[in-house]
Amino acid sequence: MKKAIIIFLLCLPILLPARAGADSYSAGFYTRGVDGAYYLDSGDPVYDPFYMPAQRWALVPRLSISVSAEQTGDLSMDSDRTRSATIIRVIPGAMLIWGRPEARHLYLDYGLSIPAYTISGDFSDDPSHLLMLGGVFRTQKSQLHARFGFRRIEDLDTLVGARILKQDYVADVAVDHRVSTRTSVGVLGAYERHRFSADRFLGYDRLYGAARVYYDLSVKSQLFLQGGMGHDDVESNPEGYGNIDFHDVSVGMRGKPMPKTSVSGRVGYQWRTHDDDLRDDLERWIASLSANVNPLGFTTFSGTLYADLRPAVQESGATVIDQRLSLGAARRIITNRLRGQANVHAGQIEYRGPIQEPAQRETDFSLIYDRRRDEYWGYSLGLNYRTKHHVSFGLSYAYIENRAARDADRDVQRASSDDRSLWTIRFSWNY
Repeated sequence: MKKAIIIFLLCLPILLPARAGADSYSAGFYTRGVDGAYYLDSGDPVYDPFYMPAQRWALVPRLSISVSAEQTGDLSMDSDRTRSATIIRVIPGAMLIWGRPEARHLYLDYGLSIPAYTISGDFSDDPSHLLMLGGVFRTQKSQLHARFGFRRIEDLDTLVGARILKQDYVADVAVDHRVSTRTSVGVLGAYERHRFSADRFLGYDRLYGAARVYYDLSVKSQLFLQGGMGHDDVESNPEGYGNIDFHDVSVGMRGKPMPKTSVSGRVGYQWRTHDDDLRDDLERWIASLSANVNPLGFTTFSGTLYADLRPAVQESGATVIDQRLSLGAARRIITNRLRGQANVHAGQIEYRGPIQEPAQRETDFSLIYDRRRDEYWGYSLGLNYRTKHHVSFGLSYAYIENRAARDADRDVQRASSDDRSLWTIRFSWNY
């Protein structure tokens, strides 16, 4: 299976030229990317940034300074576990684009997040790096999309249940070709690499290849059917324990099915087969679907449905099932220069893997065991004001509550559950 996927990826450049709608993981890179380039032509007083054009290329610089105050505690109200931290970050960056986003173009987007001042012993002083490099090549009937992303970032991780320092790499390429008036075909491939600074977490690599058939619903929207196969390779497993082959089938949509509505992503089903014969196979529904609608022109409503199966980085041989739903709203307040936004999300994490006896679990409350289920929810509120001189000010608050080990006894639940709150004040130039 793994060899077949590698051959599939190597053959992509010579196969029929598909634009892969970005799944949630690669969409999470904190860079402006090509989406930011569209703002150059938008004329929107809020989103139109200062940039330096020179014939075929443009440079979009930015600089942010943020002050964040975070508090973490457990749900049992044990004051000994409550921690606070204040961080001042300087976040410079720039995007360079050659060509125009609606046609052939290349872009390079790079940013840093530098902890200039920290009151906490739990945070790294090293800067975070965020990079996205990509491009689009179009002809009358075909198009090629390719990109590479890298991030080194310290952040709260829902799957791990702790603040971790991690390095992620992602690369994807997609080609599609129109075969009739309303039908296109395409192929896509993706590679991910995940590594963690702490030795107790296992890194892993993911290879994925797929084929798609598109059908035009309208001039600006397409429905597609996708079938793919992949391989998850867990680090430090010479005997293949924990490695998994998987394949999936899904249906999706991209574009604007209605003038004020945009949809991107897919929903489907995945089957996973372990390289070893020690565990049962696993199958579950998957999703990476997002939608936005602005019915009256004032408020934009958004929703995201996500469900995926990945290796559990806390314990070799286990699989994590992550499912979550996010709903949000954003609108201008009194003037176009003042925008507000609100978001609420809820999710569930379930682990499948080697069964641990209750007596073994009690020695380590964070141990991942078969069928452990964590439930979490949270919300965020934010305001952003942009001046006439490409300067903006932002204020936000976020809260998340993790009720872990819902199928364990009360002591395990209290020891592994927590909640977090985060206040952030931001000053930005040309962001």
